[in-house]
Amino acid sequence: MSKIAYLNNKPHEIEAGETMISFARRALGSDSIPTLCDAPNLEPFGSCRVCSVDVALEKDGPAKTFASCHTPVAEGQYIYTDSKNVQRLRKNIIELVLTDHPLDCLTCEVNGNCELQTVAARVGINSVRYPEGETHLDREKDLSHPYMTSDFSKCINCYRCVRACDEVQGEFVLSMAGRGFDSHIIKGLDQSFEDSPCVSCGACSQACPTAAISDVFQSKSIANTQKTRTVCTYCGVGCNLEVATSGGDIKGIQAPFDAEVNQGHTCLKGRFAFKFYKHDDRIRSPLIKRDGVFEEATWDEAYDYIASRFRGYQKEFGPDSLAGISSARCTNEENYLMQKFFRTIVGTNNIDGCARVCHSPTALGMQRVFGTGAATNSIDDIKDTDAILVIGANATEAHPVTGAKLKQFEMSGRTSIVIDPRRTELARYATHHLQLRPGTNVAVLNMMMYYIIKEGFADQSFIDDRTEGYEDFCDALFKLDIDEMESISGVDRELVKSAAVAYATAPNAMSFHGLGVPEHSQ
Repeated sequence: MSKIAYLNNKPHEIEAGETMISFARRALGSDSIPTLCDAPNLEPFGSCRVCSVDVALEKDGPAKTFASCHTPVAEGQYIYTDSKNVQRLRKNIIELVLTDHPLDCLTCEVNGNCELQTVAARVGINSVRYPEGETHLDREKDLSHPYMTSDFSKCINCYRCVRACDEVQGEFVLSMAGRGFDSHIIKGLDQSFEDSPCVSCGACSQACPTAAISDVFQSKSIANTQKTRTVCTYCGVGCNLEVATSGGDIKGIQAPFDAEVNQGHTCLKGRFAFKFYKHDDRIRSPLIKRDGVFEEATWDEAYDYIASRFRGYQKEFGPDSLAGISSARCTNEENYLMQKFFRTIVGTNNIDGCARVCHSPTALGMQRVFGTGAATNSIDDIKDTDAILVIGANATEAHPVTGAKLKQFEMSGRTSIVIDPRRTELARYATHHLQLRPGTNVAVLNMMMYYIIKEGFADQSFIDDRTEGYEDFCDALFKLDIDEMESISGVDRELVKSAAVAYATAPNAMSFHGLGVPEHSQ
């Protein structure tokens, strides 16, 4: 039976796990309750109190005021989102914030896109009642970083930048120092942006509701009216990006909060590494070689030339004289079109891509074991698992957004196993780091399987129903010499055993591997 709570005296069904603000936004719209410290990709925090609502246990009964962003909604509650008491409280909060905030809105980068400005208008601010006093308006700007900027005279102490650095990227570069009126954001050990351990992911800039933290491209300016949704081509994660352009120039890149893959996050490459598009060495038009010299051509000329040569080779040598090579940096749709073109239009199966070269052992192994050469889980399943095993992959460098999710998993205290010769960033946070000699992955995995079976953690009913050749596998495994495998890999057997038991006893476990595995000759 559904549970009901009341918003402004009107009944609405409650969904499991809802806070008051999510309940109200679902029922009344995204702008039903203003806030400053809340962000879609951050945990509820309750810092600004702008989201306060009045809550009563009966209609028009005595009410108490709660911060709606982190207070769970309960059955039978009467929630008032815009009572006179709440309106007075919100207005007072914003007035207090504005006493210590520069009012140079007309010349501010985020004019028209400033959440403080929007909320001030929403709650009806037209003047500030409080007399002038001590302020922080003389804080200096920090322009030391190649990408990031800060002007903490515009900081409202909402903690969003700190939480983005902690909860999204997991770098813990930003923190709050001081108490009371002296509270302020610091970088690293109270350093400049340049000297801090910032990795330039830009999560803090996107999270900041004002212009206290921004970037050198002024990505939050509303002057950048042309927005194009696209997919990052750096790695295979497939992060969605929103590219702001003006007059044909890229003005900045943000990560959409509604993107399923990256949920408002991206790395240095996705957010800032775009200036190559105007590099002097970039080829800006097709080139056709005539008399041994490349000459510029139009796209129509290039396509006609390609089509005529394709048709000529088809007619003279047959369709199998042609081949296509696609790319893992393209989208799935583009790769599908590439293979469709060669198989149906050209008439050949000669279509290849880099994934078959570098991940051919992956595809073959998974096809033999699982019936398909594709991943059995989505990255989103990280939040539902109890243990992860990472082997042959440095995800925080090669796939930074997924790497950040794995790092957050490790920091949550759940079981993590990293098998890598190097002490990577993930290895530093891992529950178990098996630091093997390069190229000895198979020996370590054999040791893990040996202990899982020997200690009785194998799921025998699953094995009986779904596998073949298990007895032969066990015979071969138990003939191996543990002493020799320990010597070959350089990893203490007790470390391997503890990791194997932790992985095998986890209710749910996921394994991740990168090119450190399939590019070995084994």
